[in-house]
Amino acid sequence: MKRIEILILCVMLAVTTTAGVKADGKSEGEWTTIRNGQVWLTAEGDTVQAHAPGFVLVDGVWYMCGEDRANTWRPDVNLYSSRDLVNWKFEKKIIENGVTTKELGRSRMIERPKLLYNPKTGKYVVWCHYESRNYGASEAACFESDKVNGEYKYVWSGRPLGVKSRDCNVFQDKEGTAYFISTTEENQHLGLFRLSEDYHEAVEHTEIFSHQRREAPAIVRLGDTYFMFSSACTGWDPNQCKLSYSNDLRQGWTPLENIGNNIAFDTQAAAILEVRGTKTTTYLYVGDRWQDPGLPDTKTIIFPIEFEGEKCKFEYHERFDINFTTGEWRETPTDGLFVDKSGWKVVESSGEAEGRGAGRNVIDGDKTTAWFSRQGEEGEALHFIQIDVGRKQKIRGLLLTPNLQAGGRGLVRDYEFLVSADGKEWTVASSGRWMPYYTEVDFEAQECRYFKLVCKRSRFVSVAEIDVMKE
Repeated sequence: MKRIEILILCVMLAVTTTAGVKADGKSEGEWTTIRNGQVWLTAEGDTVQAHAPGFVLVDGVWYMCGEDRANTWRPDVNLYSSRDLVNWKFEKKIIENGVTTKELGRSRMIERPKLLYNPKTGKYVVWCHYESRNYGASEAACFESDKVNGEYKYVWSGRPLGVKSRDCNVFQDKEGTAYFISTTEENQHLGLFRLSEDYHEAVEHTEIFSHQRREAPAIVRLGDTYFMFSSACTGWDPNQCKLSYSNDLRQGWTPLENIGNNIAFDTQAAAILEVRGTKTTTYLYVGDRWQDPGLPDTKTIIFPIEFEGEKCKFEYHERFDINFTTGEWRETPTDGLFVDKSGWKVVESSGEAEGRGAGRNVIDGDKTTAWFSRQGEEGEALHFIQIDVGRKQKIRGLLLTPNLQAGGRGLVRDYEFLVSADGKEWTVASSGRWMPYYTEVDFEAQECRYFKLVCKRSRFVSVAEIDVMKE
């Protein structure tokens, strides 16, 4: 979600392995745990830089391309590979400033690079937003390679069919027809561009969601129905995700319906991945958590979504397990992971002692209730809650579940997490200017009976649950 209004579309990825074939080489009993909100690292320990990612699946390997925002405003395009969406290998830079084309890094920059495999030509194609620094160019570009991790060569750039085009994505239908989709005419509409058989150019344009100024539409097809997720244009800030569906990409989209919370769990859609296994098919929503806390630190978020008829179950999962062989997913078993809260007591808090926003709501195991601090002036450390866990415990991390009904209001940011053996002498176990959204925060193991959360910056704080991890 950029300062200039931006669009992210999803790419529907068909799994290329046949049913019953083990896509990741694992047995049917093996599960992979995906944790959200963490920094992704390669095996060498380098940060994965692939923002606004696009994916293809080749012989059981997921290939992910995306913006390298280490150079914030002159991003190259990096390519990574993984069999489990957790362990990533850096393949190469597939599009590079001043190398792939001379104007890249000078008069043009790339955003939203998206991968397609063309089964007719056997080529791999990248479509992207090809823009000037002032967003006046409003162009797209196409690159192509013989191999997914090969040399990508410039094919074309410009305004597709003469239409002003900005942030974009691609959608590949089941029969192989490919579409480039972008915000058009100063972000007023969405433009659906059918691509030629070689995927090199747009050959047909259909205007959809006219004058609705929607961005981040993510499209997935189930049977004969297309589902689209989208958000309003609010710059970098997240907003309510909405759902629409149709039996025809070009027309008939239903009125927008709210899904998720009012900031769509602090994400904006980048892709929908289809994991087709021997037992079932799971759809994974992939979103960008922009500015967490800065643009180069933007996180990639993944969680399963489910469809029933014309409805979508769109719920955030801080962690979940997936079996890439069977296609199943499950809630991660947490027995032994978090400290049991049955004996916890709230010693003191800056909120209500009783009522709807009482402190005890953070230890009741119910994510629909929340603690509310009192209002204060910006910068005042008025927001705190102290917990007695009943006996000494060795802990190694913290998880704050935000008030999901409040969206972005009341999020903890500048914070300290303190521990104590006796409730008198305190040690800072973790602190920072940025508390990640609904993400486990790890720290060096500490033995304590009491802990205290202090929020030092926000005028108002609201937390649904506090959990701590066992050593």
